[in-house]
Amino acid sequence: MLRIKQSIINQLLKGCSLDELKKAVTTAIALEFSTIPPYLTGLFSIMPGSNQRASALIQSVVTEEMLHLTLASNILIAIGGNPDIVAIGRSLVYPGPLPDQIDNDLQVGLAALSKPQLKKVFMAIERPETKPGEILPGEEAPQPTPVDPGEFGSIGQFYKALLTALAIANANNPELFSTPRLEQQLDISKWFPPVPTAPANGQIRNLDDAAMAINTIIIQGEGIETGGESQGNLEGQRIEGKLRKANLNESILPRHRHGGNGGVSVENVSPGDGDGSYAHYFKFGEIFYGRELMPDPEAVSGWSYNGAPVPLDESQIYNFLPNAAVSDYLPGSSASVAAQRFYDAYQMLLTSLNQVFNGKPAAMDRAMGLMYQLKLQAQQVAQCPVGGNASNLMAAPPFMLIR
Repeated sequence: MLRIKQSIINQLLKGCSLDELKKAVTTAIALEFSTIPPYLTGLFSIMPGSNQRASALIQSVVTEEMLHLTLASNILIAIGGNPDIVAIGRSLVYPGPLPDQIDNDLQVGLAALSKPQLKKVFMAIERPETKPGEILPGEEAPQPTPVDPGEFGSIGQFYKALLTALAIANANNPELFSTPRLEQQLDISKWFPPVPTAPANGQIRNLDDAAMAINTIIIQGEGIETGGESQGNLEGQRIEGKLRKANLNESILPRHRHGGNGGVSVENVSPGDGDGSYAHYFKFGEIFYGRELMPDPEAVSGWSYNGAPVPLDESQIYNFLPNAAVSDYLPGSSASVAAQRFYDAYQMLLTSLNQVFNGKPAAMDRAMGLMYQLKLQAQQVAQCPVGGNASNLMAAPPFMLIR
């Protein structure tokens, strides 16, 4: 579970200036973006045609991270700001902590897909906050989130505090959402699968829309919480064609009361994301444990990874150079040429995404084409050995120019 300085959360809860509010939303955008390079590196390390189930699961998470980035960007646009995607992308350094020193204890690196990378990076980023007595599927004993009084909160708490800050700002300034600049916001219905929990088209017109967007981000992966007696996150969903008022629930996910072995006092968790799929931690869990997650009345958590196989054939994974930068490759070598082409395509993608969220949402068409080009360039990079004749070490697509 990612941790964020409690002082940041406390400041949001007390209210802040419009500039500080925009900065907080920008932090959310940077956080969502920062997870994409490690996930894409894992995805690109899968040899074409192999590990198709694992590939599909990772791709679905990447798509949702892009959705979260879009929703957060739409919030920023609605309150008068615009994100600098180029600056965010170029500021990322791996290995290292996530933006704004979020969770210094977690060092996020770029590496080929493997069980250690899944557990120590992917699942560590997405792990839900758990309290004493609560257990997640696959765990043999509860592993409550460490508590550092006054020092750290969760990303889920950060998003809740962000919504509180938006509510305070809206109460103090009823004009906060008066000019949401919808023409600049990206219409998610054109680019993403249907998202019932999100506001209409993912666009932010008012505080309720912002609440629904934040709720979607939380329940799909970032800061999922266990706890409470909610019977499901119905707030913000469109029921019978009508929009329901969106309030961020204290408990994001419902409890599943069918599980448990009777020997442990524990309330079960739900891995659902509110949109008919599992949250990110559990998608990665299916790859790590090698089985689909299924309800299990005999398991303490009410769930276990005992469904259909989700095979991970590591012989069909490229052994990537970890934390690759363009500068790692010998100038003029095939690896250097391929890496530079990948990095150039990545920079063009950053530029296009920056245009998308700075007044030209139609540029998403070009950005989507560049995403496909990025995949093709990554495949070219992965064909270049870099470890000498006695090694199977292969060049990795670089998201950094230099280290």
